[in-house]
Amino acid sequence: MNKRNNTRSQVWPDTTATIKVAEAYGAGSRRHTIIKGIVQNLGANGFFIKTDEIAPVPARADIVIDFDPESKIPAMTIRAEGETVHNSKGGIGIRFTNIDLNKLQKCIVAKMNKLEEETKYKLTGE
Repeated sequence: MNKRNNTRSQVWPDTTATIKVAEAYGAGSRRHTIIKGIVQNLGANGFFIKTDEIAPVPARADIVIDFDPESKIPAMTIRAEGETVHNSKGGIGIRFTNIDLNKLQKCIVAKMNKLEEETKYKLTGE
């Protein structure tokens, strides 16, 4: 049974995420773990990061999602805040607690435009 209220969509296979996860709530510690992985799916309320790492649940997370890590174009990177909601064999589920959905949409459009330009160049050489 799917518990989500919103759908999530697959993203490009080179979309990465880095999460800085705080110790579990109530731990009274400022220690953090940095976890990197591939974004498997993404929606307005959260995403799933494919990684072999595990994270405390629940835990606060600072998030950077990069839709085109090779290019390092700022328009294709978004920062957000979230909370870990589950670990599984393949990765970590994150729920957004603070994200600029307008910026997220702009990142996706920028990635689509870049891919369209690359395809056009390959076909026409221009």
